Amino acid sequence: MNDTALSLQQLLPEAQFVNCRDIAVSRVSTDSRSITPGQVFVAVAGNTCDGHAFIDQAIANGAIAIVVQRHVCHGTIPQCVVRCTATAHALVSMALAVGQQQATTVAGITGTNGKTTTSWVLRSILEAAGHRTGLVGTICTDDGVKSRPSTLTTPPAGVLAEHFRCMMLARTSHCAMEISSHALVQKRCAGIHLSAAAITNVTQDHFDYHGTAEAYQSAKADIANLLYPDAPLLLNVDDAGCRNIMADVNHGARLITYGIDNADAELQSTVLSRTHRSQRVRLRLAQGDAEVRLRLIGRHNVSNCLAAAGLAEQLGIGLPHIVDGLQAVHAVPGRVERIDEGQSFQVLVDYAHTPDALAQCLHTIREVVPGRLICVFGAGGERDRSKRPLMAQAAMAADVSIVTSDNPRSEDPRQIIDDITAGFSANAFHLVEADRREAIAVALQQAESGDVVIVAGKGHESSQETAGGRLPFDDRDVIRQLLCASDTAAVDDLQPQFSMQRFA
Repeated sequence: MNDTALSLQQLLPEAQFVNCRDIAVSRVSTDSRSITPGQVFVAVAGNTCDGHAFIDQAIANGAIAIVVQRHVCHGTIPQCVVRCTATAHALVSMALAVGQQQATTVAGITGTNGKTTTSWVLRSILEAAGHRTGLVGTICTDDGVKSRPSTLTTPPAGVLAEHFRCMMLARTSHCAMEISSHALVQKRCAGIHLSAAAITNVTQDHFDYHGTAEAYQSAKADIANLLYPDAPLLLNVDDAGCRNIMADVNHGARLITYGIDNADAELQSTVLSRTHRSQRVRLRLAQGDAEVRLRLIGRHNVSNCLAAAGLAEQLGIGLPHIVDGLQAVHAVPGRVERIDEGQSFQVLVDYAHTPDALAQCLHTIREVVPGRLICVFGAGGERDRSKRPLMAQAAMAADVSIVTSDNPRSEDPRQIIDDITAGFSANAFHLVEADRREAIAVALQQAESGDVVIVAGKGHESSQETAGGRLPFDDRDVIRQLLCASDTAAVDDLQPQFSMQRFA
């Protein structure tokens, strides 16, 4: 953080001040427990906990002033009263970390699916153009020099500000940033200005948090409020959710539409040919057409790459660098990631954990693979329960579905599985095995030459969240261990006594 004190009156010109005319701030915190003498406490009102209830503790620990959403009776303590303390915290944190002029050019990407792939492809394009590029997202945060695993798609405002400070110190000129709907609602990114943004799609997810489809769509549309004036917002008009929110986005945003073989889209793409390992695509961008070979398979990845190319173009990147950057991406961790240990069938790991993502993943593989599709999948605990039966409906595109645990968290894995299996149709068969390792073993044991095993839901994740805590578990490592077993019986030995169920 910057040791120089900043004026809250200048940073928050619409604020009102109580017991003072201004507050000089050099350090802030939203955690009353961690307040040290000299800090300013920001009372953020969250969904489950209101920081205003902890003002006394913050003052006792040495807070010299407080930022609140309403005037509170706490003696002579200087108070800065704002409309939204979460927004204020993000603005102040960023100003303290990097100054009041943002040095890094940032492109933001939101959407139910495709954020990670789009951001990774955009980073590749920017690097092909010679720009040192940072990344904020589901897999990692990267300041352009060092990369660290992520725990959240979009970190809290204070952590995010420190990451931008690291990028500034590393002289990182650009950043590709995933922005979750939670982050938008919680104003984590309110201190960041976007030079371009994209909404990849809006399908069903996180209804446990947002409540309704309308609230979820509105949250996604809020990314427009982070744009610089006249900066572009790219919308995927192939997606019904994106079309629904076009009227909700900030009217000051400059909309650019994109789509696959969509005559109504300003930016377009056409698949010329495809195999199980790559596809050749024609892109129609503002600066001209180009043919590229993508090593990322599937129609959804054509859309993701088009979004990345469109964002790069709006950031001033020329067509040759866009082509080079697209063709340089061989894989994105946990996104249709191929596991090859010399077996006669294919094994793919994918992060697909929503009904739409799973359906697209299976459709992609079905188009280019002649054999059977064997799909291992589940659903996360303590998350949107309404999507669980929809996962089963999506999985019916596979020839064999094996329902298992994903990240059950504190929920009973058997209950989650029951919620999922309720979605299978009357004539659909499936296997059930709650132990994820054994479910994967079943899939590998059943696979024959020419088949594809797709293990969906966790992708790049290296742990499984259970009632007992986080346990080491990486689908990719488990698959490699099973495939590399010296005795083929080792896989057979792990085959559980599964149940085959038919729903009437």
